[in-house]
Amino acid sequence: METIFTKILIILISLPVILISGIYLRMKSRPYNNTLFTVHKIVAVVYIIFTILAIRSFLKDSGLEGFFGFLVIFTAALIFVSFITGALQSFEKPPPSIVSIIHKASSYIMFICLPLTFVLLYNL
Repeated sequence: METIFTKILIILISLPVILISGIYLRMKSRPYNNTLFTVHKIVAVVYIIFTILAIRSFLKDSGLEGFFGFLVIFTAALIFVSFITGALQSFEKPPPSIVSIIHKASSYIMFICLPLTFVLLYNL
């Protein structure tokens, strides 16, 4: 259980870093600050890796059905969409505005769903 606690702690620490750096980058216009943008991307990748590892640890011990299974899949899809749309924004040419809207929406919903997913999985 110590390793799952460590994974969740890393996820919880990375969430505010991703959120704050993302908001700051959004407030600044292009071109983005390369250092901050790189930190934002690296922390996002760390977040995704540790989220996958933590959810996998939970799934090993519990058989998910119904709503719980849907929530895990939905949260994973949000993480994927946030990552892909964020990557599209890193190109030199700005993407269509719908990409930014999808990135913001999926990121905010993910920040709500992920803690809910962990709470529900932890209490199974």
